[in-house]
Amino acid sequence: MKPESKPSYEHLNEYLKTEIEAIDILLNSASLEVILRKIFSLIVSLCPVNLFESVLSKECRTRFKLQRKLEREIISHPELDLEVEPKYLIKSLARIDLYDKKVLETKLQLVLLIKSFLAFLNLFDSEYRKAFFDFRWILQFLHCARRIPHTTNLKDILSLDYERSLSILCAKSLIKEFNHNGSIKTIEGGDLKIDRLDILEGILTNILDCTEPSILTCRDELDYFMMDDFFTVIGDLEEIISILKGPICEFEITSGLKEIAIRPQRSHIDSMIRKYILASTFKLKGDESVVLCMNKILVGFLLYGGVHLIIIFFFFNIRRYYLADCSEYSDLISVDHVLTRNCVKLVEEILNDGTHEGKWNLAQNIQFPQVLLSITDDDLIMVDEAYEESVHDHNHDLSLFLSAVKLKAKRKLYGSPKVQGEYSRIQWNLGLSWVKFWENCYVDNKGPLPSELRIFVDQFWKAASLKDVNQSKSDKNVVD
Repeated sequence: MKPESKPSYEHLNEYLKTEIEAIDILLNSASLEVILRKIFSLIVSLCPVNLFESVLSKECRTRFKLQRKLEREIISHPELDLEVEPKYLIKSLARIDLYDKKVLETKLQLVLLIKSFLAFLNLFDSEYRKAFFDFRWILQFLHCARRIPHTTNLKDILSLDYERSLSILCAKSLIKEFNHNGSIKTIEGGDLKIDRLDILEGILTNILDCTEPSILTCRDELDYFMMDDFFTVIGDLEEIISILKGPICEFEITSGLKEIAIRPQRSHIDSMIRKYILASTFKLKGDESVVLCMNKILVGFLLYGGVHLIIIFFFFNIRRYYLADCSEYSDLISVDHVLTRNCVKLVEEILNDGTHEGKWNLAQNIQFPQVLLSITDDDLIMVDEAYEESVHDHNHDLSLFLSAVKLKAKRKLYGSPKVQGEYSRIQWNLGLSWVKFWENCYVDNKGPLPSELRIFVDQFWKAASLKDVNQSKSDKNVVD
C-alpha cells in the first residue's frame, strides 16, 4: 500500500476495507484460488478480524457463496483430506503425484489457502479452540511440506513472514480461548490434550525463529500495524508464561494460617513490559488501543513488584496523555482481561487520590510491594516485603487469571530477604531503564516527542537525577 506522510489508523482501515470489499466482486468473476489467495493475503497481513464483518457475517450472502464454492472445490479433490494429520496428508499427496511436481505443488498451495481460510473463519466466529487447532495444523503442515525434495515453486509455504503471521494468529486464538475458559489447565481437542506452558513457549519460539531484525524497518502503515500486533502478542505470551512458570510460595494470612500463592517470574514480566512499550510506539495515529498497551505496562509493574512509584507515575501519565484523545475507552477496556482491569483500577485509585499528584520527590522514595497471585481464591495479594527469586524455587504449570483485586498489607512471604538498600537500588535502575527504553523507542518509531510529552519527560529526569544525588549522599554518610 502507498505510505502517507503521516501514517494513520483511519487510512489503514479504509485501505483494508477496500481490499475486503473486493472479495465480493471477485466471487462473480474469479476462480476460487484467486479469491482464496486474496483472503490469504489479508490473513497474513494480520487484518483485524472485525473488518471482515461485511463479507463473513453468518447472515451475509458473500459468506454463503464463498462456502458453496469451497465445498464444491473440496468435493472435487477427495485426496485433500484436511482432517488427517499433516504428515499423513503430505505423504499421501507425494505418493499420488510423485512424478508430477507441478501438480503436487499446486495441491500443497491449495491446502494452505483452504485451511488458512477455515482457521480464520473459526477465529471470526469466536470458535477459538477450533481456530487454534486449525492454525496449529497449518504450522505443522508448513514444516512437513518443506521437507519434500525437489519442490521449488512453494513461495507461500517457504515464506517465514507468512509462517510468523500464522503463528501470531495461532497464539491469539489460544490466548482468547484461555481467557474465555478461565483457569483450566489444558485445552482439549478430540483425544488431544495440550499443556499450556509447552504450547505457549513453542509458539513464542516459532514466532521469534521466523523473525529477522529487518522487519523492524517500517515502510508504510501496514508495516507499523503488523509490528504493533507482533509485539502485542509477544507481550501477551510473556505475561501468561510468567504466571505459569512462577514459583509457588507460602504466605501467612493470620497467625498460624497459611495459604499458597504464585509469584510471577520476573524475567518474563520484564520482557512483557518491554514488548508492550515497543507495541505502544508502533501504534498508528488514531489507534485508541494504545491505551490498552499502557494498561498492560501498568499490570507488568504490579506483577513485577517493588517498582518505585515515580516509575509507575510516569507511565500512568503517558497513559493519561493518550486517554485524553480516546473517545471509546469504555468499549476498549471491556475487552481487557479481568486481571488487567482490576490492576489498572488499583493503580488509578492510588495515583488519582491526589496524594502523589505532581510530587515527584515524594514518589521517588515509595516502592510498590511484591505481588502474589492466590491459588485458592484468585486474589491479587500484596505483601510488604520483597524477596529474591531463588534457583531452588519450584515452578508449576497452573494457569491463573484473577477475578478480584484486594490490597492485603503485612503479609509474610517465606524466603531469604534481600538487603533493602541494595534491592531498592536495583529496582530503581531497572525502572529508569524502562523509562529510557520507552523514550528511545518513541523517538525511533514515531519521531521527536510532542511538546507536552517532552516537558513531562524532562520533569521526570530532573526528579530522577535529584534522587540519584540524594542516594549518593546517603551512601557516603553510611561509609563515613
